Amino acid sequence: MLSALFGFEIRYHFRQLTFRIAVLLFLGLGLLGVHGNFGGSEVHANAPYVITYIISILSLFSIFVSTLFCANVVLRDTTYGMDAVLFTTAVRRLPYFSVRFLGLVLAVLLILCASIVGMLVGALFADSSQLGAFGPVYFIQPLLVFGLPNILFVCSIIFCTAVLTRDVRATYAAGVLLYNLYMASAILGNSPFFATSALKTSTPGLLPLLSDPFGLSIFFGDTRSWSVVQRNQQVFPFGGALLLNRLLWTACSCLLLVISYRYFAFRLQVARKTTRPGIEEEKDPAMHYSQRQVYPEGFSYAWNSFCSQLRLETTSVFKHIPFLLMVAMWIFIFSVETKDSLLNGVYGIQLYPATNIIVESLLPVRPAMLLIIFYAAELSTRERSTNTQSLLYSTPVSGTMIWAAKCSTLALLIAILITANIAIGLVMQISKGYWHIDLPLYISLYYYSGFPLLLFAVFTLFIHTLTPNKYLGMLLNLFVAAIIIFGRQFGIEHYLLRYAQTPRMSCSAMSGFGYYAHAFNWYMLYWSAFAALLSLLTVGLWQRSRYITGRWRQLRVKPVWLVPLTVFLATGAFIYYKTNIEGGYKNSKVRLNWQARYEQQYRPLANLPQPVITAVKTNVDLYPEAGKYAVKGTFKLSNASPVPISKIWVSTDPEVTSCSIYLPGVAHATHDKTFNQHLYELTTPLLPGATTTMQFSIEVVRSGFTPFNSEHTVTSNGTYIELEKYLPLLGYNDGFEINDRAIRKANGLPEQTRPLPVDSTYHLIGFETTVSTTRGQYVVTTGVLQKSWSANNRQYFHYKTSSPVNYMFALSSARYEIKKETYKGVEFSILFHPGQTANLPVIMQAMKDAIDYCSQHFGPYPHKQLVLAELPQYKGAATAYPGVVFGAENICFQSDFSDSNKVNQAYGIIAHEVAHQWWANKLSPVFQPGAALLTETLAQYTEAMLIEHAFGKTFMRDYLRTENQLYFSLSGTDERELPLVSTNGQPFVHYQKGSLAMYALKEALGEEQMNKALHRLLDKHAYPGVKATANDLMNELCQDASESEIRLIKDWMERVVVYSLKVEVLSCKRLPNGQYKLQLNVHINKTDRNNNHSLPPDENIDIAVFDIPSGALDGHSTPIYLQKHHFSGNLTSLSLTVNKLPETVAIDPYCYMPDANQSDNLVTVK
Repeated sequence: MLSALFGFEIRYHFRQLTFRIAVLLFLGLGLLGVHGNFGGSEVHANAPYVITYIISILSLFSIFVSTLFCANVVLRDTTYGMDAVLFTTAVRRLPYFSVRFLGLVLAVLLILCASIVGMLVGALFADSSQLGAFGPVYFIQPLLVFGLPNILFVCSIIFCTAVLTRDVRATYAAGVLLYNLYMASAILGNSPFFATSALKTSTPGLLPLLSDPFGLSIFFGDTRSWSVVQRNQQVFPFGGALLLNRLLWTACSCLLLVISYRYFAFRLQVARKTTRPGIEEEKDPAMHYSQRQVYPEGFSYAWNSFCSQLRLETTSVFKHIPFLLMVAMWIFIFSVETKDSLLNGVYGIQLYPATNIIVESLLPVRPAMLLIIFYAAELSTRERSTNTQSLLYSTPVSGTMIWAAKCSTLALLIAILITANIAIGLVMQISKGYWHIDLPLYISLYYYSGFPLLLFAVFTLFIHTLTPNKYLGMLLNLFVAAIIIFGRQFGIEHYLLRYAQTPRMSCSAMSGFGYYAHAFNWYMLYWSAFAALLSLLTVGLWQRSRYITGRWRQLRVKPVWLVPLTVFLATGAFIYYKTNIEGGYKNSKVRLNWQARYEQQYRPLANLPQPVITAVKTNVDLYPEAGKYAVKGTFKLSNASPVPISKIWVSTDPEVTSCSIYLPGVAHATHDKTFNQHLYELTTPLLPGATTTMQFSIEVVRSGFTPFNSEHTVTSNGTYIELEKYLPLLGYNDGFEINDRAIRKANGLPEQTRPLPVDSTYHLIGFETTVSTTRGQYVVTTGVLQKSWSANNRQYFHYKTSSPVNYMFALSSARYEIKKETYKGVEFSILFHPGQTANLPVIMQAMKDAIDYCSQHFGPYPHKQLVLAELPQYKGAATAYPGVVFGAENICFQSDFSDSNKVNQAYGIIAHEVAHQWWANKLSPVFQPGAALLTETLAQYTEAMLIEHAFGKTFMRDYLRTENQLYFSLSGTDERELPLVSTNGQPFVHYQKGSLAMYALKEALGEEQMNKALHRLLDKHAYPGVKATANDLMNELCQDASESEIRLIKDWMERVVVYSLKVEVLSCKRLPNGQYKLQLNVHINKTDRNNNHSLPPDENIDIAVFDIPSGALDGHSTPIYLQKHHFSGNLTSLSLTVNKLPETVAIDPYCYMPDANQSDNLVTVK
């Protein structure tokens, strides 16, 4: 009998349309997944890492599938009133319970297996260069370790909720609860689904990892530092925290099933009337019939019927415990996420709870789409579920009022969620004692977060109008939601085609919603018109009888439909013009094709001799409110080559809207409009050493309809333009080349092995500019301010350099307050957003300390002033130009560094940028691989030295541990890692790895010897010498180094080496003289990261002993023992004697050795 029941259950699942659609959906997701570039372009499409990634992620989707199947199949007896018949049959309690549950688990598992079939099929269509070895274990292991336990857990939660409550709404609430549970654990476990997870340096402990019921935090956390070789070959090991996690949650699933079976009632649930004893139940008085005249028309009737229907709808949704539980979970999850974004931001920085920061963290509310899908289904089928549809069909209430009531209920649902978010933000600020509350900014969340959700709600009701099957409608709505969210991945990139979607909004204290705010309004108008058309269709097709056929034939198109249609077409045309015509929009495929054709057509001309620019004079007119600017300027050109130049080749950036160029003595000019290339043939060739001028004018529109570029943005307050990148360029622009090897191959391009001509000569310029902007704003740019004045309701600023500078001149324009100080003959200025004064003292001190340190060790500061200007929180932390530094508001100005046990990152960031006045401006590298070693890496070294001198060496542990963690976090998704001497396009190499390498070399060579080497490098290669290369730095470092030190230098600079360090305490004994003797085992593994080969260790590494527990170590903790020891084997025994009772032993206590797992570098003495 049991087998017959199970067979019937499975066949019932298979017959469901929702099951078949889910199989096709997962099949497609698996097929597309292998082409999703998970893990980087060098990771194989069928690598075990990729397969595990896809299966584990799709196991999350099983929550929705399980919820649908449970509501549709498991509760079918209650839904269709067959439970009374079933409970009178020979079917017993245990078979019923087990068959229903096992049928659900098997159905969901088969759907997940469909994704494996999709991956296998997708691999057949992949390029052979993207495929690795095939292994059945690559699929079986993640299915058994992640897929099956996750499905078992999901199904047990949802199934047990369903059988205990027999309530569809409670079943939905369980599904939402599971998503919220994962999100909470993902935040605690630093999941990669949160944008800044790779930049967060806090390491989750065992408890957050165990609290993740899906085990994804462990997988992503442990594989984040994996190399390409590991991702291509290594199956994720099943042990340690993952084994404990799987056992814990599988046990929880089984325990839940046992408890549910214990309390599961295999009988009808009959509602019992309760009366107080001694009180006789009152009888309703007799109803007397009286005839009333009803007028089912007019505004009054429509309003009353709407209100009456709205009361019914809201009562059915809001006055139930499942909804209250979901709201409570919503508050919990967003509270955790908001707190995490404030306390554990990028680089581990803690932020002040400013309103703009909280609002930005609350803007994305995509989890609400799931609630809308659930409740739209319930509202659309409420009358059918309660079997009152015939009564409703017999009333004169119009379909418009019914639709409006249901839509308004969903709008109230959205408003409740947004209100909860606002309350979270306010509580967060008040609890932190932060009273600078911007209520209008909070209120704007109803528009920026809520309105797109309302448009989605309209679409969900339309879908349910088309299909009578509630669960099919839910599945279709889930598909629509996936297209909306992941449209770009599916090739739908243009926002004219992505329903209710706009470019990602950001919120700044300086510029508000800034760049995209204007475009957001137009997109909302555009999609509102489309939603209005959907609403008219929904009302026209609204079911008014038991028969659903013929509705399309009865649909009547009315003249009122022309209004939303006209608005839709008109706004669409306007957006298309602003985006495609004026903004020059190209989707990613067209853009890559453009880049490939540019390289194919113009790279052969890269060796064409061109003049160099020796002077730049510009007039810039900024129009911040309009999002545009114009430049008129003159270049002074000189032929620095040994041959006459007969052709001058000028190109303009695609982001430039229009450009005109004038060159004297031109015999013939050609213009390639496709690539914005101009070729001028001169009447008389420009002889070596001769000069000429070139006049130009450009106009640029940077509206919210064009993709955001943090280096090229014009906003009402906080304009920032790296102008040198958008003025006309002479010669070939290799910045347009495609760097990704796989994409190059797909576009028919060879590997980037042909070097461009190397120019080792400095070409400094004299720079002069006059910039006009809106009255009340202040402009900062390269040079010394000569004068400023007002005219025609505009503000003007005239800047001029006092000495030649590199071809670098960015500008910013905003309403600034200014703090000035003069120190050792240099004028320091900080231009900041009004009110953001908390970090000004430390920023000013960082500027002074950097000038002092660099002037003492590397040579005098080349300018008489140093200006730092605040920018809105664009990409990055800060950037440097000659005599000017631009710093981002959140990291530099809105960060809370009140914890004195942590490194002040604002100090370090500003010190780094000031160091660029030497490393990039005073000394410029040859533009070739390894150039960033001489700019960013040397600035990282200077930053580390300044932090060590300002805060003490003990703080370097926190600082370098952060760099270590970021190095492994950021490098795991990249292609094959390059060594430092040839770093190119891999920021984690010249920033994080460079920081570790330079500090390690400083520890080996000594700070004095390091600085002398760098001073010699500057003396030899600063202007007017020749530009430096990475080999020049190597030569200077090796000049005074011993043989062993030279080997160490080459290890750090020319190889990609990582370590695995571990220390064990064997014993600790008290000696008669009061000292303590420690016996240690030290394990060292040295690995070439690119080929995963072991190397023999030959290192001098610090061993430290502390007299405080490891959990109490902070920036003020000083070791009682610190000594370098030489290690030449994988296992070394040490005997140490210390004067105080040891509590903690550490290897590499300052964390400058690149080690992916630093948790075993510290050990407690027991």
